[in-house]
Amino acid sequence: MNITITPESEWLSSNRMSASDVDNDSLSDMDAKPPVHPVPQMQGAFEESMMETLNESEDPEPQDRMSNADSVSRRKMLLEQDEYQRTVAGRWKQRPGEQFHPLWKLVAQISFGMHLLQQGVAKSDEEVIKILQNHVDDIDGFLERTTDDFDLAQGDIDERIRYLKLPLEHGSVFDTMLNDRNFRTAIVEGNEKIEHIIDRTAAAMNDALKDVQKGLDATRELAKYLTRLDKQWDERTEEHDSVYLAMIGNTEGWTRAFLTLQSKGNALRRALVQLGGIVAEMQKRAGAARQRNLVSLVERRRNS
Repeated sequence: MNITITPESEWLSSNRMSASDVDNDSLSDMDAKPPVHPVPQMQGAFEESMMETLNESEDPEPQDRMSNADSVSRRKMLLEQDEYQRTVAGRWKQRPGEQFHPLWKLVAQISFGMHLLQQGVAKSDEEVIKILQNHVDDIDGFLERTTDDFDLAQGDIDERIRYLKLPLEHGSVFDTMLNDRNFRTAIVEGNEKIEHIIDRTAAAMNDALKDVQKGLDATRELAKYLTRLDKQWDERTEEHDSVYLAMIGNTEGWTRAFLTLQSKGNALRRALVQLGGIVAEMQKRAGAARQRNLVSLVERRRNS
């Protein structure tokens, strides 16, 4: 999914104080100083998002092929990469050189749009509301994407736990089977693949949880701003009231969703630890079987 970061030109075009309404000195000041954001903590994210969009309009980036990939394709790519990279994160990863996370930038745009409506300076309320809806859809998309990734990873790890627990539940039989060199080799090689899956899943999980925390922090700041806005926005039109109440509902829903994702991440972390413990036990038993075979071989040679 591509993130729609609204450029400064679009926000300014939605503001009644357009270039045709100000003199050259005022226009120069506007070019030199970006709009003041109503939430000081979001000023930097707001400015960075505008600068990025202006730069991308001059030198657009190629389409990210993972942006629209489904969770199965993303997991396949995650596990098959030669080295771990956040390619599967698509546009949601914080790129080198960026000071602010994409979710912070989106929320900064949303709060600025609400600011335009509240101040009554929007040149077109309809256009501002359209921009706001695009940003809401983007955050919803992030939550859906991350939920799908966590659920798929959890299902994969749970299945491997169930499968690998079986031989350990019949330890004496498993130990006897490990005396066979070919079987032992297959177990060791299989465990190496599983350790790779654990490592990649854990890396992606940790990065995703960082994104989730950024989104949760930004959403909480938005909720605080909306609370302040309610006290300042006494005379709301019916349309504005609907937008405000919808945004309140969005922030509440996003907060719950981010917290749910944190719970899913913690559950996945516990499952990875459990799977790692099973693999370690199997490796230990394989090593013990190998040692027994070596001792037996030495004794046979001595007696021959």
